[in-house]
Amino acid sequence: MNATEPVSPEDATLWCATAGGAQLQIGALCRFEGAPLRGPDGEVRTGDLRAHVASRLHLMPRFRQRIREVPLDLARPVWVDDADFDLDRHLCFATLPEPGDPDRLRAFVGDLIGRPLDPLHPLWDMWLIDGLDDGTDDIAVVLRTHHVVADGLSLLRAAVALLDFEEGPSAPDSIPVWSAAREPDALGLVVGGLAARYRSQLAFGINTTRRMLDPRRILDPNRALRATRSLASSLTSRPRPAPRLELTGRVGANRDFVWSSLPMEPLRELAHSREVTLNDVVLSIVCGALRRLVGPENANRMGGRPPKVLVPVGDSAADEGGGNAFSFVVTTLPVDLGDPADVLDRIHADMCERKASQQSADMLSLFSVVDLIPVPALRRLAPALLARQPFVNLAVTNLPGSPVPLYLLGSRLLSLQPIVTGVGNIACIVGVLSYCGELGIGITVDRDVVPDAERFRDGMLAAAAELLDRRP
Repeated sequence: MNATEPVSPEDATLWCATAGGAQLQIGALCRFEGAPLRGPDGEVRTGDLRAHVASRLHLMPRFRQRIREVPLDLARPVWVDDADFDLDRHLCFATLPEPGDPDRLRAFVGDLIGRPLDPLHPLWDMWLIDGLDDGTDDIAVVLRTHHVVADGLSLLRAAVALLDFEEGPSAPDSIPVWSAAREPDALGLVVGGLAARYRSQLAFGINTTRRMLDPRRILDPNRALRATRSLASSLTSRPRPAPRLELTGRVGANRDFVWSSLPMEPLRELAHSREVTLNDVVLSIVCGALRRLVGPENANRMGGRPPKVLVPVGDSAADEGGGNAFSFVVTTLPVDLGDPADVLDRIHADMCERKASQQSADMLSLFSVVDLIPVPALRRLAPALLARQPFVNLAVTNLPGSPVPLYLLGSRLLSLQPIVTGVGNIACIVGVLSYCGELGIGITVDRDVVPDAERFRDGMLAAAAELLDRRP
């Protein structure tokens, strides 16, 4: 990884499009066995943990880099090494106030993810939270980053880099010597940024021309017919807006986070028996929760204008240091259907159609506009457009995690639930992450828009139970 390189076009667009007080953060709430993380005196082994994290930082280069703006916003921001990097700024310890029950933990996490990460330093932190009083000796850990540092897959790789696959205490890793690379001066930033912008614009033009002149597109009559129909449809129609739901509203910094889990194997068996994907099953469960939220009578009237969900699609080609290589599709949730099996079949068919239409590629190009639109204009226009977008009600992200246990200093990771904060007016995001036979569910909302997140979570659990009851 270069010591200084431009932020990717997609991430630069997100960086410009999100307000500082309502950052787009991703992370996870984890629970670890407490005893291995404590010393003989019962206190958390802060020194050992600090040394352990320091020894793994070379595996996550972005964790020691910050974003620096190009003067006058003439080009995308760039990644530079943080010359003032201090691990103590990012590795934090806290004790819940008594009683350390789940409500106190929920309040702590909600407050934490409402705080913006400091843009003058690497955009991540890791919190060890002691004082849980729920009949266990567990310790909670929250790892969070700004989305420009990592998407879900990249953050998962970073988390695994911090953990071990063996239960026994591993030999302490040596701490590699690291020193920050020298930052370019203002002139160097401008010249390098403009050169990167020109290369990106040239690549965009070449790729567009190549797709238009692709012999397969020209000579394949079926492909040409599909392209013609798609063009005609886009010229004669416009995307229908999503219905107004209580989950949609302008996102601020007042966050809330609720979580749960579902057994993975029965849901995977259901997906296999009906020849659908596990992601289809997850979307069906979300659809069932929405039907319960709006009520069957209102849901039945939404057949002509169903809710819409944004579904990120990760790309394993994301660079090894973090970075994002992502796209997404927007699909509908048929809340007017009362039979969960019918819902699952409809969602599967719709997702297959969306993927076949290459909608995700079109959406990805939408988020690559930073090199086609002046950065100052993007900073002014994008936040307002996202805050008023009418086409998506909520987002659902589903990631595969580790099927085997992971350990931190010999302490087993017991559970984890993903955290993804909203942006624009998408005030509810459902994260799902598999780990050791369970699907961890994390629902992140803006509390001012969605004051009763538990109702939606409980609706998901009820919808999952109803769907599993319909297994053949």
